[in-house]
Amino acid sequence: MSFCNTNCQKECKATIGNVECTMSGKFERPSPCECEMKDHLLIINGICPREQLENFLDCGDIRRWTQIFVPEVLCIPSQKPDIEQLVSISAVVEIISQQIVRTPGDEGMTFTNEECTDLTGKKLIIEGVLQQKIVYAAAVDEQSVHSVHFDVPFSAFIVLSPKDPRTRKFKIDVCIEDIFVSDITPRKIFKNVTLVIRALPIICPEICK
Repeated sequence: MSFCNTNCQKECKATIGNVECTMSGKFERPSPCECEMKDHLLIINGICPREQLENFLDCGDIRRWTQIFVPEVLCIPSQKPDIEQLVSISAVVEIISQQIVRTPGDEGMTFTNEECTDLTGKKLIIEGVLQQKIVYAAAVDEQSVHSVHFDVPFSAFIVLSPKDPRTRKFKIDVCIEDIFVSDITPRKIFKNVTLVIRALPIICPEICK
């Protein structure tokens, strides 16, 4: 890259190759581009680029997916120094459980609200943990670099087809669409992560294998 502009971050992400349908969603950003290093912008690892997200959501025309936000106010541990400047954040997601529950809408009925969220009689409840590492420069004379780790649980649900049996198991994949982070005090960080979660049946079309 020979010049710097406001599209720098987008151009950096575009350098990553396409992802297959079977990828787990733990995507990595490349090294910071020239204008990120020049302007000392925050380095973010784990975001799924738009092209990969489109492929992620269109695997064999399977529509079992949802999106959620995980907002948090994170506190620096007492044994760590104050924040001078945030350097980087990395995030991955671990899925720990899944369960199909019954909802209104069975017996062939479907309930739809103004947000176009259907109730079909079956809903997949997903539990996971958002694992994060934040690196920052400390507000001390030597400006040493420190890291802090945060594991935050979350829940999500995906409305299933009435034809999905309650005994069916799914391969749960997660794509991190966006990460926003900002230090609001020398001891506190606000962070919001946008997750896109899909559920592929264990027995699925050939394209998803």
